[in-house]
Amino acid sequence: MSGAPPEFAPIQPGTVSVVVTVLKDPRVARTLESLLAQSRLPDEVLVDDGGITDQVLRITESFRSRDPRVRHLDAPGNIPESRNTALLAARGEFVAFLDADEIAPPGWLAALLAPFDDPTVGFTGGPTPALQGTTHSVGARYYDGYLRRFYEVEARHHPHALPMGNSAWRASVFRQVGLLDTTLYRRAASEDQEVADRVLKAGFRGVYVPEAWVDHDFSDISTLGLLRKQRVYAEGGFVVWRRRGTTYEASGARVLPYVLLPLLAVAGAVLLLLPSTRLWGELLVLAGLGGLAALAAVLTLQGRALDHRFPGLRYRALEIPRRWATLYGAFRGLLDYGWSGTGRSPKRAASGEGAAKP
Repeated sequence: MSGAPPEFAPIQPGTVSVVVTVLKDPRVARTLESLLAQSRLPDEVLVDDGGITDQVLRITESFRSRDPRVRHLDAPGNIPESRNTALLAARGEFVAFLDADEIAPPGWLAALLAPFDDPTVGFTGGPTPALQGTTHSVGARYYDGYLRRFYEVEARHHPHALPMGNSAWRASVFRQVGLLDTTLYRRAASEDQEVADRVLKAGFRGVYVPEAWVDHDFSDISTLGLLRKQRVYAEGGFVVWRRRGTTYEASGARVLPYVLLPLLAVAGAVLLLLPSTRLWGELLVLAGLGGLAALAAVLTLQGRALDHRFPGLRYRALEIPRRWATLYGAFRGLLDYGWSGTGRSPKRAASGEGAAKP
């Protein structure tokens, strides 16, 4: 990247900064209350405000009047741009991240920081189960179960999959590998996966800390909203895969049934248009739709068997449209960025000396 290296605030050894990412969300007040009730109090709390209105500023100032460690940070831009502003301003030896729709129990920060006694640990992360009483839609209930399983089955073994919202990082790693990459996707997605991959390849370890959980407010998640969210994640994930060669869930075997079965149905519908191929069309439509029904039944049975451990997986048939949203997002990524993941990218913003270069 061209230009001068970013100017970081001096690190204060032994301290921790907590960055709360927020965009016009009054729920940030609950997050701040939970941070001021930690058994290991943060040394500074940066309210990383994406702006637009002054609502978050007013909330932050009310907390600052109670505790000067709380500080408002004017940080316009998308998520990686806003978090980069916070990373430059943070003075802690460690930097933890929360989102405005998350609430941390009193032992959260202490648990998240404990693995850093090992100097090889570069970052840690914990799960984000749904806040009780906030899963109002079927999509939200399934997403809660999906995430509970995701953390235990995927993130535990693939630390680069840990989302940044509920994570902690050694501040020095960003000075070594660079800030978050702001060029991955115009609406921002998977920048946490990309920087985690850089940190791991620099020789550090990532650690999943199941005890460092936070309650995640799912009250604003609808079924349709979940699919839109998945599409956005998938476009960013495609770009990271093509640039960094890393993924964690996707594979040809996992995706094939979700591609092949609807293609059979579509091909059959086309053949129905001609009398000479109508029989084949009927067979293909039957195979495609019947296969999707069987897939939904298998997913439902599997989900019910796992529901006691991961509540919400009983709705696992929603995995079918979720996978379609993933494929659509990846296809959009291909169209927007090309197979290399570098074409037609948005306006590049400085993401720090040593940041990933396409």
